Amino acid sequence: MPISEAVKKFMRVPKGAGNSVPWDPELTPYIIEPMNCLASREYDAVIFVGPARTGKTIGLIDGWIVYTIVCDPSDMLVVQMTEDKAREHSKKRLDRTFRSSAAVKKRMSPRRNDNNVHDKTFRDGSFLKIGWPSVNIMSSSDYRFVALTDYDRFPENIDSEGDGFSLASKRTTTFMSAGMTLVESSPGRDICDSKWRRKSPHEAPPTTGILSLYNRGDRRRWYWSCPHCGEYFQPAMDAMTGYRNEPDPFKASEAAYLLCPHCSGIITAEKKRELNSAGVWLREGQVIDRNGNVSGEPRRSRIASFLDVGYISYLFVCSGVVS
Repeated sequence: MPISEAVKKFMRVPKGAGNSVPWDPELTPYIIEPMNCLASREYDAVIFVGPARTGKTIGLIDGWIVYTIVCDPSDMLVVQMTEDKAREHSKKRLDRTFRSSAAVKKRMSPRRNDNNVHDKTFRDGSFLKIGWPSVNIMSSSDYRFVALTDYDRFPENIDSEGDGFSLASKRTTTFMSAGMTLVESSPGRDICDSKWRRKSPHEAPPTTGILSLYNRGDRRRWYWSCPHCGEYFQPAMDAMTGYRNEPDPFKASEAAYLLCPHCSGIITAEKKRELNSAGVWLREGQVIDRNGNVSGEPRRSRIASFLDVGYISYLFVCSGVVS
């Protein structure tokens, strides 16, 4: 069963006051492919770059944890950016998700000592560690699965032992192709070369952190099909207009729209959900025609890397189109 289908079936998302709802992939369809890559032996790592509030943590982190507990029990390490954030993630998100999700709840160990803030052991003996960037946590132990969240808020050199991804990926090497490392974050590092010019359509700027990991991967970008002409394009800042002469950020967000680079058709925020539902990820080197036929020689890598330019979130969050 693909990870996204398992998460839809088994995970409930807590909403407060004891209420919860099933995880709905239709709200964030761009998360489905990255989630499913986590179970593929074609890749050693999955990298997802995207802005805040795009559902990436719920789907990729919490969803992967639930899938691992229910469908593929294994030792897993989740690394938050600080000890406080690790504690908060455990108590506010994971504990509530586990209590709300019956398939997870029945797999929890009944022994109180097996379930604390940073360490959770399950009936089958599998172990979940929720930690922070520290050599003591990210060395010595073997984990089949390792997830790093908010990566660009990690120290660039953890306790003088190296970057987080290098330390994390070493933890999974014992499991060979069955191991997996996930990194997700919004970009937060400075560009190294102010004179940089893009050499290929999907290349990200030269930085340290998650964008450097994205560039090492197969460089996937999210494409929409124009509702006017049917041609595919990236919903990126390059295609955005209508806002530049408006100094007020709120009014600018209301005035902005996308222009299809093929037919110059106007696309407004109200089309977001419809276009996302039919969106596709393309690797660097691939092209797609208006009929959805993909061709070209895709970039090959053991890292599946995804960059969500976050146009909709960046532009329309102030106007209330995105909740």
